[in-house]
Amino acid sequence: MGLLVVRDAEAVLTMDSAGTVLRRQSILIQDNRIVAVGDYGSLVSGFGSPDEVVDGRGKVVLPGFYDMHTHVAMAGFRGLASDVGDVIYRVFWPLERSLDGDTVYRFALLGGLEAVKSGVVLVADHYFFMDHVARALSEVGVRGLLGHTYMDRDGPFTGERELRAGLEFVDRWSGHELVVPVLAPHAPDTVTRENLRYLGELARERNLFLHMHLAQTLREFRVVREETGYTPVRYVERLGLLGRRTIVAHANYVDENEKALLAHSGSLVVQCPSTYMLSGTPFHAYDYWQLGGNVAVGTDAPCYNDNSDFFEEMRLLVYGQRMKFERSSVWRAYDLLEMVTRQSARFVGLDGGYIGRGALADLVLVDLSSVRLRPFLNPYANLVYAASSGDVDTVIVNGRVVVRGKRHLFLDEERVVNQAEAASRILLRRALDEDPELERIIGVDKVI
Repeated sequence: MGLLVVRDAEAVLTMDSAGTVLRRQSILIQDNRIVAVGDYGSLVSGFGSPDEVVDGRGKVVLPGFYDMHTHVAMAGFRGLASDVGDVIYRVFWPLERSLDGDTVYRFALLGGLEAVKSGVVLVADHYFFMDHVARALSEVGVRGLLGHTYMDRDGPFTGERELRAGLEFVDRWSGHELVVPVLAPHAPDTVTRENLRYLGELARERNLFLHMHLAQTLREFRVVREETGYTPVRYVERLGLLGRRTIVAHANYVDENEKALLAHSGSLVVQCPSTYMLSGTPFHAYDYWQLGGNVAVGTDAPCYNDNSDFFEEMRLLVYGQRMKFERSSVWRAYDLLEMVTRQSARFVGLDGGYIGRGALADLVLVDLSSVRLRPFLNPYANLVYAASSGDVDTVIVNGRVVVRGKRHLFLDEERVVNQAEAASRILLRRALDEDPELERIIGVDKVI
């Protein structure tokens, strides 16, 4: 790739262990790594003239964000469920039964484009037709921790064929430059005890991450307790599924002992605050964090929260927990930025999430020209409490400039949007033919 320099940034938030902030410095990148940080003239004299220069003036540079639980292809369902209750079972599963690989690919391009333009450099995605999602995200140019959703029952795609698809996905994408394949059982109410155990054992044998929903809904809680005698958290703990290679999304319906169990298990507990606040669901991010647990932020599906603005997600995490505890001392802005960069990178085993020599070159440049970001006195507070995805000017992933001047450099954004829009309308009409009840639930006359 040659030499790339981000030149003369107004501020560089290194997110190193000391929380160093640098002023008017430059970052030298070779291939996919940061080689040096310093004065531009000194970098050129030491390493030679760069092949490419990104203007950092008037911008703050920080490591890119890790979105640790999402379903980017569900961008195709945006707006259909925001005001509907019990949406997983009443809206999304009926819609998903009409999916095909090409539709998922078009939706994933849209969702992936939205994610990267929000400053996200890695998505942990859990969905059907995962080969098509992986292809789309590779074209977008973001990292993916990706797993093909597996279910034994109830969901839109179930059974032995789906299990094979999940295992074959792992084999096909292992060793990819940007994609790390994982195993993705859906949840303890939709996967049998035997297959939960099997996937857990396989994850340990092959040193794979296991990514699953856990204690997400009251329905899941009731089904698991009725069938096993245990709550979802205690059930998966007895099956040996928790640990430092396990990512659990949500963990909303838990008691105090289960919070401690999850925190002490070493599992990553991913919290998606906009989804919870939109649906009126309780969440416990600060409890897990206070107990010493590994906590990360996810956007969930772009149709659960109706956008993938990662700045908003961080902000709502703080707001929601301060409301819960009725105090302003819940987290600092720095804590959130550390959580979604260096700490998340460390959990997934990537040498990134900070700006320093040898780190992976996954960077975001935020344009400070917006009135809402001035005066620029506290960079951490400005970014977490004032910035939005619309302020992201440049995104660099794996040493490659993907977004510049707020536009994707090698995708036709209008074409991506238009094709996803058309695919969404076709899918909705197909789903309505299969399940006419959907028309009443989502008020289809208002949306097509």
